[in-house]
Amino acid sequence: MRIFLVLLALSISLFAEHKGYVGFSIEDSSEYFAINGKEQFASAPQFKIKGGYGDIGGFSVEASFSYMDYATNIFSENDGAALMLDITVYKGWDVGYDLYPYLGLGIGMGDMKVDRELESSLTFSSFNFGGGIRYVISNTYDFDLGVNYKLRTWQTISLVADKINVTSHLINPYIGINYHF
Repeated sequence: MRIFLVLLALSISLFAEHKGYVGFSIEDSSEYFAINGKEQFASAPQFKIKGGYGDIGGFSVEASFSYMDYATNIFSENDGAALMLDITVYKGWDVGYDLYPYLGLGIGMGDMKVDRELESSLTFSSFNFGGGIRYVISNTYDFDLGVNYKLRTWQTISLVADKINVTSHLINPYIGINYHF
């Protein structure tokens, strides 16, 4: 809860003199699950719509909404779509040549549809960090290339007699474009 309040306070302070942006990115999500000591792997494309406010060469905050269709059969015979919300704080640097490398740190949450006897959906939370580089195409557009690492904690899965705790970690390389206003 403290991290959320710190991110919220930082985002409010960024509204002073900086610009906003909206964007879209496509990610390749490679997820490694740890379920009862067994490791399983899933990979699926992820589509993200994002909006942020701040300075591309300084601090900014971004909220993003993502969609991913698991179709992996990790949790059930018919794992479905996952919807995710992430809030990330970025620190960027102007290195010249219209290039802006950056690092990001954030939190997220989501919900995935499953077809289980005791659950119809599973929720999860995540801790995210990553980095990348933005290339300014024009005064209003930039090209974004990066990678995120997400550590996820899933809700406890109910079995008839037991409960199983599940964690996973993702590596998400992505490519995107942002429009600045």
